[in-house]
Amino acid sequence: MPESKLEIPASASSASLRIIAVGIVIFALYYASSIIIVLVCSILIAFVLDPGVRGLERLRLPRWLGSLLMVLLGLAGVYLLIYVTYDRAVELTAELPKLAARLEQLTSRFEAAFRSLRPAAGAPAESIPTVRLQQESPWVDFLLRGIGSAYSATVTVMFIPFLVFFMLASRNQVWAATLNLFPVERRQQAEDVIASMTAMVRHYVLGNVLVALISAAIITPVFAWIGLPYALLFGPLSAFLSMIPYLGVALAMLPPLLMALIQFDHVGPFLTIAVTVTAVHLVAINVLTPKLVGHRVKLNPLSVTLAMMFWGWLWGGVGLVLAVPVTAALKAVCDNIRSLRPIGAWMGD
Repeated sequence: MPESKLEIPASASSASLRIIAVGIVIFALYYASSIIIVLVCSILIAFVLDPGVRGLERLRLPRWLGSLLMVLLGLAGVYLLIYVTYDRAVELTAELPKLAARLEQLTSRFEAAFRSLRPAAGAPAESIPTVRLQQESPWVDFLLRGIGSAYSATVTVMFIPFLVFFMLASRNQVWAATLNLFPVERRQQAEDVIASMTAMVRHYVLGNVLVALISAAIITPVFAWIGLPYALLFGPLSAFLSMIPYLGVALAMLPPLLMALIQFDHVGPFLTIAVTVTAVHLVAINVLTPKLVGHRVKLNPLSVTLAMMFWGWLWGGVGLVLAVPVTAALKAVCDNIRSLRPIGAWMGD
């Protein structure tokens, strides 16, 4: 009897190869996260600074000199921000033991109130001393996931200015070399994809930064008016945290409310902080963002939620910040490739 050979359909083989390819990509994104995060951040910064470099080119400056000036200007802004907030950050660090004591006191009160509500079950058992193991905070682990320890993160971030400079200075060469990777008949399509992705990311980042600055200009005076310590630090911090989709309101309230636990003993300031942050967030999302960011980032709530879950699991706190621009860039790619347009339509509004 002739042996029967099992033939695998071409479609099943192709699907299996795609699943394997996706697994390899996720594996690389996870285990090479520190490098990929730096590259993604460098690309986003280069997209934002590129219009300034082109403007300096129109003033007859060489592109390498314009790129250097824009990078130095960005570093000067970061240094100024650190200079303004450093003293307050050091003072805030000194206040952390008071905050920990206050939280422990409140926790003890809640535990005592909870025990008083429980019915007595026989005679009280003899108290047995317990041993508590102090372990690293899961929040710190979540924030540092993807970039390693604080030391490795600092060393890795130091490469960003150099990468941004080289990306800006050699943009034309990189652009031409990238297009040469594609066949001649597909180069126009590739150029449209890259141009659409660049414009979308630039518009999204600049628009959200402007919205956060306007929000900070409203929140900070309110924090100073109620007497919240370090209002100049917590105001901008709350404004930028509120830009994170869905989780922004809770994250923006947390730092000032924790500081208010040390300063205030009445409920008024807590209500003021909660109402102010919520109101500014609603105005920013419903009024400022549509006006300043526009409708370039057309992602539906489901795709944004799934993106934040995936990138947050993959890269921790950094993933939450990068989830929307990275997913929007992927959608721009899908919208300009015929075979991927159904996926882009599913991700869109």
